[in-house]
Amino acid sequence: MIRSSLWIALLASLFGLFGSGCRDPEYATCEEPPIPAPADETPTWHGTVRPIYEASCVRCHYDGGPAGFDLSSYALAADWAVPASLAVANKTMPPWPAADCCQSYANDFGLGPADVAAIQAWADGDAPEGDPTDYVAPVIPDTALPRVDLSLTMDAPYLPELVPGETDLSRCFLLDWPEEQTRFVTGLGVRPGNAEVVHHAIALIAGPEVVSGFETLDAADAGPGWDCPGGVVWGATGWLGGWSPGWEGQENPGGRGHEVLPGSKIILSIHYSVVSSEPSPDQTTLDLMLADEVPGTLESLSVYDPAWLSGDLRIPANEEDVVHSFVSTPAPREDGGSRDLVAVNLHMHERGSHGQVAILHPNGSTTCLLQVDRWSYDWQTDYILEQTIALDPDDRLLVECHFDNTGRNQRTVNGTVETPRDLNWAEDEEMCVAYVTAGN
Repeated sequence: MIRSSLWIALLASLFGLFGSGCRDPEYATCEEPPIPAPADETPTWHGTVRPIYEASCVRCHYDGGPAGFDLSSYALAADWAVPASLAVANKTMPPWPAADCCQSYANDFGLGPADVAAIQAWADGDAPEGDPTDYVAPVIPDTALPRVDLSLTMDAPYLPELVPGETDLSRCFLLDWPEEQTRFVTGLGVRPGNAEVVHHAIALIAGPEVVSGFETLDAADAGPGWDCPGGVVWGATGWLGGWSPGWEGQENPGGRGHEVLPGSKIILSIHYSVVSSEPSPDQTTLDLMLADEVPGTLESLSVYDPAWLSGDLRIPANEEDVVHSFVSTPAPREDGGSRDLVAVNLHMHERGSHGQVAILHPNGSTTCLLQVDRWSYDWQTDYILEQTIALDPDDRLLVECHFDNTGRNQRTVNGTVETPRDLNWAEDEEMCVAYVTAGN
């Protein structure tokens, strides 16, 4: 068991604790618009559904892709029409949990209400193919990095070692950093060595002062890397970004960069998901854009209640909606100025149900940064804000997490659904943290 004081020290070393904070009651959420009624005429594959699938679904659902089945042709998609309509109606697919009513995100590949209605109407109408000449190719954002200056590959292939009855595993790998001068990472991409098993990944910095500790952790495990449940890496000194399938790479807004010192190493945290057949080896590569100078740097701010780390994140068994929220004031910048927020992330584990991250202004108004109405532990990413949002010195940041600890929201381990039990922070497999990326 890790002592609570060590949890606090490790979190502080990565993200910096805020100056002050307090716990507040539940806050209002934004309201999603209703799904519109379908048109009188049944949509067709070529005329309506195919462009939607190509923009938001085929990035994962292709032959050999991570989704496990292919939706790139009419014949294949028609077989999945009804399950797909149910998945988009309850927002389990595509894996974009962020509510549309909160913010616009540059990396959004979710479906709007009209797209959901069209997919439902197509399935309800027996999935007609239609006329191929009606097809209009969608505009799909270019997700490739403008250039790749450095590629770092796992030292050796890793074969996911799954617990019987489970399909998911998080594993961390230490990558050498060859640069002999201070450099700034301005863009990040991931090339899975095995797209069928790599579910998502995050990259972090181990500064020179903590490298030896991670080398010891790596060496203590017989295989490549080490297990890092939930993908969380305590004690890292910086954050490079997150990646999920369908995005080759992401350039930092405004050319800003994450500083990496000589003697550092990079930690690649990969979530493996084996949804078909037996696991097979992976040797993933991290692609990076670098710069010697940048117009501004990036920092990661974390929002959480330090008391949660010492046992105050209580989630009683059989409770349907347990709410934990915290409001905190970021430590001021050295120049006393505002920060430009560029990305936001919310982190819970399996019993999370929904949550939000927001700015609370001194005049009592609120700016929603992220709202997740249907939390899924399997789908987590950085939400890149389409437009930067100012965080003024007297603004506060809110994180609010809702947990469902009833029998319907338990893990399946070794083929058996777990019985609800009292939970708490980390050692009982739960967390509530918001990560907000700010530019300076």
